[in-house]
Amino acid sequence: MVKEPEPNTVQRISLNLTQRDLEATAALARAEGTNRTVAIQRAIQAKKFLRDVVDEGGKVLIQRKDGSLVEVVFQ
Repeated sequence: MVKEPEPNTVQRISLNLTQRDLEATAALARAEGTNRTVAIQRAIQAKKFLRDVVDEGGKVLIQRKDGSLVEVVFQ
């Protein structure tokens, strides 16, 4: 029987990213004062949180500077 890893066990993976994705991860890392790995981890967790909200029947709204609201739609 194969034992499942603990939820917080670190596992190495390989990603294929476009130049645009690489630049985005670098920009996020700089803005957050961290590295690309942590920026990618945070992005995954943020997307999962937003996906869960939508899956539970909620909406994700962004309030613009002028006060108007825009719904974020996930495909």
